[in-house]
Amino acid sequence: MKLGVVSLSIGFLEIPEAVRFIKEIGGKTFELSTAEGVHRGSLDFTESGRHSLANLVQNEGLSITSVAGYSDFTLSDSEFVREQLEGLERYAELAQSLGVKFVRVMGGNAKPELSKPEMVSNIIAGFKQAVQIAEKYDVIFALENHGTLVNDGPTLVKIIEEVNSPYLRLTMDTGNFCWAGNSLEDAYDYFAQVSPYVVNVHLKDFVYENDEVQFVPLGEGLIDFKKVFNMLGKVDYQGSILCEYEGVGDPRVLMQDGTFYRDEVMDQVKNATKSSLEFLRSITEG
Repeated sequence: MKLGVVSLSIGFLEIPEAVRFIKEIGGKTFELSTAEGVHRGSLDFTESGRHSLANLVQNEGLSITSVAGYSDFTLSDSEFVREQLEGLERYAELAQSLGVKFVRVMGGNAKPELSKPEMVSNIIAGFKQAVQIAEKYDVIFALENHGTLVNDGPTLVKIIEEVNSPYLRLTMDTGNFCWAGNSLEDAYDYFAQVSPYVVNVHLKDFVYENDEVQFVPLGEGLIDFKKVFNMLGKVDYQGSILCEYEGVGDPRVLMQDGTFYRDEVMDQVKNATKSSLEFLRSITEG
């Protein structure tokens, strides 16, 4: 398995600096963020910009595991769905042009006017259309357990099995189940339930502070990663393992309010990311 980093978590670095930092701390691969303003706006997805990015990654001896896409299929409105499909096509085309197999996607955030069964039904219908795009570009959409709606094992498995396409699989985030309010015991059950469908892995660790999840560097929290890796091993998972430190908050929010660019915040994230990769090497190579 290749070890690496979710680039959004170090999005305060321009992309050349981010790639070199990942290499410096021993990473071999990364998920490429596409969030607005990430990497200080240094990403250029024009044809020449993509060529430069591919050369940078190759020259540093790294690879891109996945492109981080965004999507929301909770609503059935035809115009809303069309916009989501158009967005996914842009992500799929970008991934194909960079030689990347996986596009991280999302189900969407809960809408107060709809019940969970209604939204899950809409998500299934949306991805039944979306997988045609994935097939066209020969990429796999990897649905992440994210937010409060699509963040439990049974819901994720239901979506995958009802869409019933090899072009829709899962991104498993080890911190998000508990962040959404599930117990750690339930999270382990969910890891086992979803692992047969996992093609992309984000690793987070956490502790509880005042009954709320607080993310910490890998190995300093409550998650038993050897247990998680044993589950992945049982399904012969061969994909990448990406650390994602969010101990200072959601990077997208931090970028918007400027907090992400404070020296002390950048130092904390870089040090935590480095220690997380060191921990991963200790349990995967030891």
